[in-house]
Amino acid sequence: MTAKEEKIKKFLDKTNKTYKKKYGTDVIYFGSEVQDFKPLETGFPTFDYGNSGIGGFPRGGVTLIHGAESTGKSSFVLESFAFSQNVVEDFSALYIDVEGSLTKTFLEFKKINPSKITVTRLNCEDALAVAEDSLKENIYDAICMDSLAKFESTNVLDKDINESVSRGARAKMLSEFFRRSTFILRSSDTALICINQEIENQNRKTPYDPPTILPCGKAQKFAANLRIELKRSKAIKDGEKKIGYKVSFTSIKNKISNKEKTMTYLTYLYDRGFVRELSLLDYLITTNYVKKLPMNRFEFVDKNLYPDPFKPGQMIAVANRIKEANNLDLFSIEPNESSLFEKNESAGDIPTIDEINGVEDLENLQNTKLETLES
Repeated sequence: MTAKEEKIKKFLDKTNKTYKKKYGTDVIYFGSEVQDFKPLETGFPTFDYGNSGIGGFPRGGVTLIHGAESTGKSSFVLESFAFSQNVVEDFSALYIDVEGSLTKTFLEFKKINPSKITVTRLNCEDALAVAEDSLKENIYDAICMDSLAKFESTNVLDKDINESVSRGARAKMLSEFFRRSTFILRSSDTALICINQEIENQNRKTPYDPPTILPCGKAQKFAANLRIELKRSKAIKDGEKKIGYKVSFTSIKNKISNKEKTMTYLTYLYDRGFVRELSLLDYLITTNYVKKLPMNRFEFVDKNLYPDPFKPGQMIAVANRIKEANNLDLFSIEPNESSLFEKNESAGDIPTIDEINGVEDLENLQNTKLETLES
C-alpha cells in the first residue's frame, strides 16, 4: 500500500467512525465495494428481465409506476406481492393506501396473504414518516405508496374548505421525503414502489403541450431508479363482450440496468388480473427457449427440457414439470442479449381465448375453445 493509499484508508476509517452512529452504516468506501441492486421478483418475466433488467423491483431503490386511471398499476404491484409471498422467505410488505380504496375482497382477489402485508391509510406527512422509520428498521421487503397524487400536506388538511391553500405544498413534502430517505433506502433491502396517476393538463394552451401531467412535482422523477409508464393498448373481447385489455409497460427511465425505453406487454382480464403464464410464454419466445408452431401450439427448442408441443394455457403446468424434472426455474432465466425485447414485435398482438384461459390442469385443457379476439 502506497503512502497515498494509506492516507485515503485512514480518511475513510475516520469519516465512517464519525457518521456510522447517525446513518447506521459506512458512508464512504472504495468503488470495489459498490454493489448492484438486488431484485424483488414480480413473477412476470417480461417485466423482470425486459423492463427492469435485473430480475424485478430494485431493492434499495425507487420504482415509479404511473399511467392513466384503470391501467392496472395497483393490481400489478399487489399481484407481484402475491408472487413474492410464495417465493421469498418471510416476505413482508407495507402498503400505504393513500387513496383509501384497499378492501379485504380486493386483497383476496389478488391472492394476498393478509398476514404478510401491513396497511396504513395515513395520507399526509405522517405516512411518509412511517415509511422513513420502517426504512431505518429495514423490516419490509417492499413498501408501496398508492398513490402519490392523493397525498396532502397537513397545512392544507387543517384549513377550512373555503380557504385558499398553496398547492405546491404536496410537491415540497414529497421532495423532502425523497431527499431524506434516499441514503437510508439504498442501505436497506427494501424495494420502494411509488404509484402515481396521470391527470388532465388543465393548463394546456397549445397542441404541443402534453395532454396529461404527473402531479406532485419533479422530485419523484429525479428520485426514481426505475420509472415505468403503463398504457392500455388494445381491448380484449369474447364476441362483443369486453373481458380485458392489453397493457404496455414502457421503461421511461432505468438506472439499474441497460433496459431503458424497453416496451413489453401484459394481458389483463377483469375476472383474474394479469395473466402470468402469457408473460412467461412471451419471455421464453423472446429468449429463444420456445418457438411457435401451427395451430396455436408451442414447443421448446431444447426437447430435453420438455419434449411435447403445448398450448399457452399449459405454460404454468409445463414450467412446474420442468422445475421438478430439471431443477430449472423458467421464471429466473436471464436473457443473453440486451436487445431481445426491442426485437419482439408481436408481443402486443391480441391473444386468443386459448392463450388467456390459463388452465393449469393439462387434462381439462384439451377441451379449450379456440377463438380469435377482435380489437
